[in-house]
Amino acid sequence: MDITDIKIFKAYNRGPVVAYANIVLNGVFIIRGIALVERENGHRFLSMPARKLRSEEKTYRDICHPLNSEVRTELTEKIFGAYEEFINGAK
Repeated sequence: MDITDIKIFKAYNRGPVVAYANIVLNGVFIIRGIALVERENGHRFLSMPARKLRSEEKTYRDICHPLNSEVRTELTEKIFGAYEEFINGAK
């Protein structure tokens, strides 16, 4: 799997979501709306696009997500790397 494009979009709401990302895989498949989350303690992670379940009021299920920790780590590193470039270039 190759991430062939990453687009970062600034989040304008206050809170732990610092930005959103769209990624293209192998030049043929796009995933939109990945949230980049940064907690006050510096912990960073990705929140994948999700939908609310009808049967339960506050339960969400990821629409798409990595199937193993290696892919999750690769996505997190590459997307947050693109985010760092984005914020450093925006200044």
